[in-house]
Amino acid sequence: MNAAICLLLYGMALVWVSPALLTRFTRDGLSPRLSVTVWLTTIAFAIGVWVIAAGGMLRELLGGHPAAPVRYCVDMLLAVHHFGWVGDVVLGVASAAVLVCSLIVGRRLVNALRRFWSRSREHADAAHILGARTKRPGVVLVTADKAAAYCVAGRPNAIVVTTGATALLSEPELAAVLAHEQAHLAGRHPQLMMLLRALASAMPRLPLFPAAVEGVGRLVEMCADDSAARRHGPDALLCGLVALAGPPPARGVALGASDTAVVARAARLAEPALWAARWRERLVLTATLSGVVLAPAIITLVCHT
Repeated sequence: MNAAICLLLYGMALVWVSPALLTRFTRDGLSPRLSVTVWLTTIAFAIGVWVIAAGGMLRELLGGHPAAPVRYCVDMLLAVHHFGWVGDVVLGVASAAVLVCSLIVGRRLVNALRRFWSRSREHADAAHILGARTKRPGVVLVTADKAAAYCVAGRPNAIVVTTGATALLSEPELAAVLAHEQAHLAGRHPQLMMLLRALASAMPRLPLFPAAVEGVGRLVEMCADDSAARRHGPDALLCGLVALAGPPPARGVALGASDTAVVARAARLAEPALWAARWRERLVLTATLSGVVLAPAIITLVCHT
């Protein structure tokens, strides 16, 4: 079978089949950083297959000579040239459709990113204006009965904690919760989640992107949990997490310590996984990552020998 068809099928598999597999492989969160890498690499390769195919078709239509890897991705479609003017018309229509779809998706993606970033900046600005500064850099105190702590990206970023949270949490618990939020900002997790939500908004019917929002959202919380637990101990973070459990303060913009997968994260902190289980998950994730990265090269090699 031609490499173009193989690669396009591979791209479809990444979009339609991989979400269930990745969710299964990463749900325990024993290696959250590696799990996030696997999710993001899968997304990058799924998008890359589409971009390469679309670019190769348009370049061929305009009379260019794409490089070998690009030509291999689209040579089955370009074979319609052998059917004369009918083939050229078919190729032109296909190329136009690809271009239109790409422009629509690109416009949706840009608009969604602008909307999310604008909302996030407004939220951060409002927090700095309405909240009282604290001794902790970047942390503002907002008067509210509801106990909550969350971070929001902006210029500058803001970590918001309510008076209800300060009254409810002990000093070690509060320090652990704030360290969790600082880990989010240091890892640029709010920006990452904005990008994933924008992709899901631009391509809502492709299951990879909505699944990534949920899957990566859980994992970045676990990454921040690990960072805070290393600094302040898992017990303090666990108590703070349970005390603040509740709905997120601003869905789609803020990342809160207790707004995502609370039960799974609490269990993970209360009973750390055994060494063997951690390494078993790492081996599975490493093999998955290697497969995602190497598959296009193997497909091209096999289909052209």
